[in-house]
Amino acid sequence: MDKATKQILKKIKQYDVITIYGHVNPDCDCYGSSIGLREIIKDNFKNKKVYALGFGPTAMFDRLSPYDTVDDETIKQSLAIIVDCSEIARISEPRITLAKEVLKIDHHIESVPFNDLKWVDVESIACAQMIAEFAMHYHLKISKLAAEALYLGICTDSGRFRYAPTNAKTHRIVAHLYDLGIEPKTMFDILYQSDAAYVKYQALLVSKFKMTKNNVIYCFADPKDYEQFNLKYEQVSKNVNVIGNIIGCPIWTLFTRSPEDVIRVEFRSNGLNIQEIAKKYGGGGHKCAAGARLEGWSWDECMKIINDLDALAEQNKK
Repeated sequence: MDKATKQILKKIKQYDVITIYGHVNPDCDCYGSSIGLREIIKDNFKNKKVYALGFGPTAMFDRLSPYDTVDDETIKQSLAIIVDCSEIARISEPRITLAKEVLKIDHHIESVPFNDLKWVDVESIACAQMIAEFAMHYHLKISKLAAEALYLGICTDSGRFRYAPTNAKTHRIVAHLYDLGIEPKTMFDILYQSDAAYVKYQALLVSKFKMTKNNVIYCFADPKDYEQFNLKYEQVSKNVNVIGNIIGCPIWTLFTRSPEDVIRVEFRSNGLNIQEIAKKYGGGGHKCAAGARLEGWSWDECMKIINDLDALAEQNKK
């Protein structure tokens, strides 16, 4: 374990109030890491007040837990812990700046240096894996609720254990979570069911995608594309893998425009380093899975990104 984890544990013991934060538009790793860490701290340090702050994914609230709501005075007393987010600018709760101290647990490559206490492991497939590893290493109790939240994060960020760097450690940790009584099927019943409108929208994306000369797949989605199915931007902006894993296509990317004219870009590859291109346009992430946020860009301007991806694909052929 990184020596920073000893300092993180020391900080957790030091504070009576702890607030936990994730990134905007949280995925299940962000959510699972937040809830899992909250429960671990609460179960092992009984007198602490611990809150996970954020918004969504609401579908899992009844099955696991909702996020918490706190006032400003509580945050002002707290140690703030960032999970699954590389920089404060992307935190969903701006009041994090009120906290006494901030530390970070994350598995993303940093696009902006974080100068406070941090534990970053880019070789972990999920932030939830890091938190489970942290608890296991320091012999902390992991309740069934915490174990299920952490499993949710690991399973989804790994693409159900298909993506690198899923490895032997990942499976050993998951095996331990099974020993703690997790019931994945009831989570999958929620996670992987879609209504008819959502499936029709995914079919629209499949019908719209285009391909560059070097087989980079890309698709542009406007609000009218998903609003015709009564879907919201938050529901549809993470559909990149609907157009992925096509034979002979090393990179696929989805551009989804919000009603407020902000474009969420999701990059994926089967091995090529797309993180540097995401970073070039103000984003970041992992080698094979990254993202960016563009404000006020036209689709013509977005072709600059497509051209960079196509150049990367062409270079890989040499």
